[in-house]
Amino acid sequence: MDIVNSFEIENEVFYYYDLKKLTNENKRLEKLPIVLKILLESNLRKATNKEQFEQIINSFENRRNDKISFYPSRLVLEEFSELPIFIDLAVLREKVDILGGDLKKVNPQILIDLIIDNRFLEENVKSSKESEYNLVEEKYHFIKWASHNFTNLRIIPPGSGICNQVNLEFLSTILHVERKDNKFFLYPETILGTDTHATMINSLGVLGFRIDSIESQLAILGLPVKIDFPKVLGINIFGKLNNAVTSSDLVTFLIEKLKNSNINGELVEFFGEGLEYLTLEDRSFISIAAPKYNASCSYFAIDNKTIRYFKKTRGNEDYGKLIKTYLENQGLFYTNEILDYDKIIDFDLSTVYPDIKDKKNLNESLINLKKFPLMKKGNFLKDGDIVLSLLFTSKLSLHHLIHSLLLAKKAVTLGIKVNKNINAKFVIDTNIKKEHLESLNLIRYIEDLGFEIKYDEYHFNSSEIDEDIKKDILTNNLNLCSISSQNVDYLENSMNLIKSNYIVSSSLVVFFSLVGNVKFDFENDVIEIIDNKAVYLNDIWPTNEEVVSYLGKVDYTLYKEIYKDIYKGNEFWQNLNIELSNTYNWNQDSTYIQASQIITQENFISDLRIENAEILALFADNISTEQILPSKNISLYSPTARYLEEKGIKSFEYNDFESRYGNFEVMIRNLFDTSEVKNMMISKEGGYTIDYENNEIVPIFEKALKSKSKNIPQIIIAGKDFGKGKTKYWAIRALKIIGVDIIIAKSFDEKYRKNLINFGILPLEFVDDDIESIKLKGNEKITIINEKIKEKSIIDAIIKKESINISIELKCRLDNDEEVNYYKEGGVLNFLFKNILNSSL
Repeated sequence: MDIVNSFEIENEVFYYYDLKKLTNENKRLEKLPIVLKILLESNLRKATNKEQFEQIINSFENRRNDKISFYPSRLVLEEFSELPIFIDLAVLREKVDILGGDLKKVNPQILIDLIIDNRFLEENVKSSKESEYNLVEEKYHFIKWASHNFTNLRIIPPGSGICNQVNLEFLSTILHVERKDNKFFLYPETILGTDTHATMINSLGVLGFRIDSIESQLAILGLPVKIDFPKVLGINIFGKLNNAVTSSDLVTFLIEKLKNSNINGELVEFFGEGLEYLTLEDRSFISIAAPKYNASCSYFAIDNKTIRYFKKTRGNEDYGKLIKTYLENQGLFYTNEILDYDKIIDFDLSTVYPDIKDKKNLNESLINLKKFPLMKKGNFLKDGDIVLSLLFTSKLSLHHLIHSLLLAKKAVTLGIKVNKNINAKFVIDTNIKKEHLESLNLIRYIEDLGFEIKYDEYHFNSSEIDEDIKKDILTNNLNLCSISSQNVDYLENSMNLIKSNYIVSSSLVVFFSLVGNVKFDFENDVIEIIDNKAVYLNDIWPTNEEVVSYLGKVDYTLYKEIYKDIYKGNEFWQNLNIELSNTYNWNQDSTYIQASQIITQENFISDLRIENAEILALFADNISTEQILPSKNISLYSPTARYLEEKGIKSFEYNDFESRYGNFEVMIRNLFDTSEVKNMMISKEGGYTIDYENNEIVPIFEKALKSKSKNIPQIIIAGKDFGKGKTKYWAIRALKIIGVDIIIAKSFDEKYRKNLINFGILPLEFVDDDIESIKLKGNEKITIINEKIKEKSIIDAIIKKESINISIELKCRLDNDEEVNYYKEGGVLNFLFKNILNSSL
């Protein structure tokens, strides 16, 4: 079925894959949640034949538990988590160059934005350790070279901002425009990211997921990410906010509600009339918190607020019109329609109250501060009085800051000041909010109110308490309070003078600074009498419309100024000289970056033929990825330490394994190097085995490389749940490099099993036997010959044990045709590398 359609805007014709051609005829598809419509569009767009097209429609119509594909239009990476894949591509580039191929074809197969957080640079460059300076210089040198040679790689160098903020305010385009057959095709922008903040982009109406490093590498090399057909949870927000409640309180309570809703990997989609109370910044806080309440993503469909935000940050009215036209044509623009969600949770805004947390117990919100026990009074103060208030700009959205500053402006206009007993500080961090505030001319009101302006980090100490107040506290044992907009350790050397410390919204910091005591009835109590007229909360509390009006004054020129030099980088980056060479000039003495050993299984595997394989290690149940590849600091006398010492690196310069992520020589020496794991072949703990040829205990990697040089196959044997825990790239890649061909276990962690296949290692499971039943010692030889590799087949193995042969059955854990085909190619990564290589020659 041809679903391509077009529309004209500003004398330009744009083409798209029209969902309404399907949904008008199929009401079940018409009522799909918007996140599923986005996935439907991308899967149909990538369909290669009629059968596949119809199968996709059937999957979405019936919402079966099928595997579907997620096709990202862009990958967002932070720092150096993906360094090994770029090293692999650089090595592949060398190979193509030697063979006289087209180097332009050796490229990431998807657009990548690598955002380098300035904090990493500052922490290491300012360090007195020469090794940490070298770490930064070597990694930045390689990445800068890569940015000049890989056309699909964009580097946002240090000094440009925080990853998620740059993505939201500058990089994201909402729509992806692709030129195909001399036509401009439109489709929704979709994003993958390895950073914990990857889900934040869902607040902008861009569907994005967080993935692990192995999945990201497959995406970089051209494969879609396979996901189970998702369940979609709808959150219906309705009602009206009460007095003294800010949208930040709403966000806090909504996140807490979602945490208690037994979410298990669903996609969360928001709708309802109450969305008007959520600014785009609020939505970003909710979206970024998705992993905290176990959602795959928290999605806000694009509405007029989104379009206004995009126009404001990008300054492009025409493109904003294009976005809205496309989305409305596709039925992807928000209309407050109740869609066919798998489940709906209602959230009544009237149930939200001011979020006031006791710093000693952050999990407990104090619903009613009127219950604060007022028992003791002094000469100046009484229990519950506030003596310190701190308003921080960091971690606050622009909307929340403007709300609190407008509150200050209204109070100043009426002649109200900060309570005389309170030491009030307004702490401005060094990010772009300072420029925002200066452009709005609002800082002066908080200063006129009685707040002292501070810049960057601030720490309070007891010397800042007035001596008379201090004496009153100590004499009368008063329970006095502090109010802060975020959880910071600001009570240094306070001698416990301030006993109760509360965390509240930024606006409540300002408000409580005026009333002076935490016991206040928001509905009925009077703030102050001005000209014989009582001033209540409602008289100074800014409305949402007032805040939005001020936000409208933040125009594109400010964002343009902020991001005008985003690709320029700071002084360190600019002064980093690189050779503009076609291939990278590797530093053979580097202990941070080394040319990798790309998986090069050149021959297609037609049958399984493993003869007289050696057992490298025998492990018990529940071996985790952290035990396979520990992330602890490099210990003295370890194999890695010996390698570094040979390179002239002293113990105080070792750094940690993460800092040497780009050096495979370090990573293979780190295999099983922890006292928490024990090879059952020997009595020694850690990453060791026995070399039976010399009858001596040696590091696992050393024995494996020795056997590999003699073309002797290597096998690891383990118990249940091998490879459980967090996905780790080197926990599999390092095994492949040292020559492990097969892992036999009682069972595997499912994700680890799939990743073994990605790297060309065959997972086999015992059927009736295990290490104990066979009484394996580790000196046995194993032969596995199978004429045809098939999914889930039973394979015979012969274990040569001293003078006898034992036959056992093993289950091949290639679970489908796709996994079989990839294994035969030497693994998914090897298959993709060969594709790039072949297309370049």
